[in-house]
Formats: sequence, C-alpha cells, structure tokens
Amino acid sequence: MKTLHKYVLTQQIPPFLFGIFIIIFILVLDFLYKNLETLIGKGVPILVSTELLILSLGWMIVMAIPMAVLIGVLISFMRLASDNEIVAMRTSGISLFSIAKPLLIASLLLSSGMIPVHNYLVPETNHRLANLLVSIHRKKPALQLRDGVFANDLKGFSILAEKVKGTELEGVTISKLVEDKPAQTIRAERGELRFAEDGNTLVLKLYNGEIHDIDEKDPKRYLLLKFTEHTLNIPDAGSKLVRVARDYRGEREMSLGALMFEISSFKRKLADQKRQTGEAVEKAAAELSSLKQTALSRELPNRGGGKIVALVTSTHDKLQSLKNQEASYRRSIRSYSVEVHKKIAISFACAVFVLLGIPIGARTREGGTGAGMVASIVIFAVYYTFLRSGETLADRGYVTPFVSMWAANAVLGLVGLWLFVRANRELPFVPEILRRLVRSD
Repeated sequence: MKTLHKYVLTQQIPPFLFGIFIIIFILVLDFLYKNLETLIGKGVPILVSTELLILSLGWMIVMAIPMAVLIGVLISFMRLASDNEIVAMRTSGISLFSIAKPLLIASLLLSSGMIPVHNYLVPETNHRLANLLVSIHRKKPALQLRDGVFANDLKGFSILAEKVKGTELEGVTISKLVEDKPAQTIRAERGELRFAEDGNTLVLKLYNGEIHDIDEKDPKRYLLLKFTEHTLNIPDAGSKLVRVARDYRGEREMSLGALMFEISSFKRKLADQKRQTGEAVEKAAAELSSLKQTALSRELPNRGGGKIVALVTSTHDKLQSLKNQEASYRRSIRSYSVEVHKKIAISFACAVFVLLGIPIGARTREGGTGAGMVASIVIFAVYYTFLRSGETLADRGYVTPFVSMWAANAVLGLVGLWLFVRANRELPFVPEILRRLVRSD
C-alpha cells in the first residue's frame, strides 16, 4: 500500500505543475494586457515593470494552486482510469477510499498551509503592489520628441523639432503658453536636452535663434530678441518615478489579525451609534412632552407650532444622519468579515476539489489532458460564480458573510462526497430511480 500510495501521489505532480504554469501564464498575459499601455506610456523602467509583475504573483499563486490541484487530480485519475489501473486496483480488493487516502490527507495539509499564505504573503504583496501602481499612475509620461511632431507632454509648453537625434535637436520651435497672455514663440537652429541634478527640471540649451513676444504693457508692440545661446529651464518636467508609501490598507491588504481589529473597531462604533440614537429619541420625546404640558396649561404662545415643527425636523435630520452612519458601519463590518471568511474558504478549496475530482476522474475512462482541463475549467467556473455571487449578496446584506463565502465549499463538497461514496461503492452517479423519472418525462 505504501508503494501504491507513493505512486498515486507522484502521479499528481506533473499535471499539478503543468496546471500552475498554464494558469499563471494566462493571468500574467491578462495582467500585461491591462497594464501594458500604462507601463509603455509612462516610460516605466524594465526593472520596475518586473517588480510589478513579481508582486502580482502573490494573488496569482493563491488563485492558481486550488485550480492546479483540481487539474492534477482530474488528469491523473483520468489517465489511471483509461489505462485500467483503477480497475486493476479495485479488482485486487482495494477501495477507492484506500487509493485516495494519501491524496485526501495531502489536500488537507495543503489547505492548512495555504492559510498563512493568504494571511501574510498575499496582503503584503497586495499592499506593495497597490503602492507601486499609485506611484506609476502619478508618474508623468516620458517626454517623447519625434521628427516634425509637436510634443505637448509638458504643461505650458509645446515643442517641435524638425530632426531629433537623441538629446540633440535641429530646427527647434517652442511655444510658451501662459494663461490670459499671448503665446511666446522661440525658434532656434539647434538645441540640446538634459535634466538638471534634481531630476525634475528640464534644461533646454538653444543656439542661434529668436524669441518672438508681445509687450505686456503695450500689446501693440511686437518684441523680437535674437540670441546665439539661450538656456530655457522648464520646472516640474521630470518623469522620474517617485515611490509612494501609503499607510492606508484596503481589506485585501490586511492580515486576519488586522481585519478582526477593524471589525471590532466598527462594532464599537456601531454600539456607540445605537446609544446616540437612543439618546436622541429620548431627548426629542422629553422636549415634545414639555411642549405638550405647556400647551395644556395654555401657556404656549402662538408660535408654539413652529417650535414643534422645528423640533421634529431637527430630530428627523439627526436620526437620519445616525441611520446613514450606522448603515456605513454595517457595510464595513460585512466587507471585512467577507474577507476574513474568504481567506480561509479559498484555502480549503484544495480539499474540496480533490474530493470532487477523484470520483469524476476515476469514472472517466476516455479522456486525457484536454478533457481534464475542460472539466477543471467548468468546475472552477461554478466555484468562482458561487464565490463572486456570495460576495455581492453579503456586501448588500442579503446573506451573512459566513454563508456567502462557505456556500461554494459546502455545495461542491457535498456533491463531491456524494460522488465519492457512489464511486467507492461502484454505483452509478445518478441513482436508477432518478434515471427512470427522467426517462418517463
């Protein structure tokens, strides 16, 4: 049995690694498709782009591992079934449970090992990734000069060069645009581009040219200044990437401990909000009671009705504000709670997929890598639909975060357990009574 168990486990490794490679490859292509234009347009260095891709691997890995487990189980057991190895084992008196026992244990260990990954690695990489993306989006586009094309990347300046050779320019025309003032035009036979030591000031040296301007004091006067050498400093023109260090963390950038702390904090705020609501109602009731007593004693002046209206209006506005704030706190609690359950639920998806994949693969005698991939995609699509729908319903308050995140594991786990028991007893997946009902319809 030890040899058999070792054999079954080793059969999972090649398709598992193949699945991880394929899934991460697809996710990387999708990531590049969504961000390539930004990276090129902003002139992001290759090292920074590589760092961005490496940080993205955090969330990609936790998505890829459960699906790769499913691919590995389906492909390996489909191959064992098609080669009649499953039949040989069963004929020897070995149950499907005995065959799959080490795999089930390994899936539980892997699921347990995924929790620290979700708890520490993914939040930290997500946080660094968010910081880097903010830095990239704030980065100014690199100045791009092309022959005979105006460059308008620099605010307040429009630059045209007839020929561009690296940092050397020929036939330079510069329009300096100032709000509510006529544009100043500078023409030069040639020029040189460089950045000052601060990396943010563009220094443009021009040779043999003219400055055309209008006199601000007397707009009718046209000014023409000729020069042999002129230096133009354009501030705030650098395209250097400035790293942003954000202290704020979204829920996907938090560990379980940080999420639980936020949930406790919002629950305290919610309790305080309820207390304020009760005090506001009691205060309004006391004031209305006082006005009522005054009215009964005929001491209420003619403007007493206005006081009542003002009291009711102010009380309504305050209660409405408290209600809106309370709803905001509840949304935050639901959002953080969903993330807590999601981290754990997705980790245990590995065990669910193993339980579901073994009977399906063992009963599929015709198939291979292609069939395993298709079946994996279908199962994972169902799981992901459950997860996303549950997250939306929980955020809107229709179901509890626990139910929303564990429903996919519960449903697919029960289906897998049903199929596993039927396959272990060598019974058809669909009971005969259900087949007869379908046939009769």
